[in-house]
Amino acid sequence: MGLSPYSNPADAGILCMILVQTAMSISFMKENLLSVMQVFRIRMASWEEYPDQPAAEPPERATSRIYMDEFRSMVPTLRYDSLSCNVKQECSVCLIEFKPAAEINRLSCGHVFHKSCLERWLGYWNITCPLCRNRMIAFKETQENTCPM
Repeated sequence: MGLSPYSNPADAGILCMILVQTAMSISFMKENLLSVMQVFRIRMASWEEYPDQPAAEPPERATSRIYMDEFRSMVPTLRYDSLSCNVKQECSVCLIEFKPAAEINRLSCGHVFHKSCLERWLGYWNITCPLCRNRMIAFKETQENTCPM
């Protein structure tokens, strides 16, 4: 199936002739263009010269990551069995019941969530508690942000 029964492209018909001539013309034009570029010392970068590293992450993702790091430093991760309550609870984000060894975060409002659920929530730029909408991290009042009057 891969080999043509025709010894000459002209025997295969007009369509094959058009395809062969088009391919040869493109190859000829490419070689001429590269020669002209070489005369004028225009150099095209090859794919090997580009780094394999992905582009830098968008600024909004970087800011989200900074906010998440700040959240992690201010809200400690706990084990669910370290809480004194023996009541069966479920995470309001994923609706899965907490296991005793589950890593959780307890917010200042008192609501408890899986650590991974809250990090995903923060990754979508939600900076409030999923239940009561209180801020997860309170803004720090600094001298520059307050009005002197």
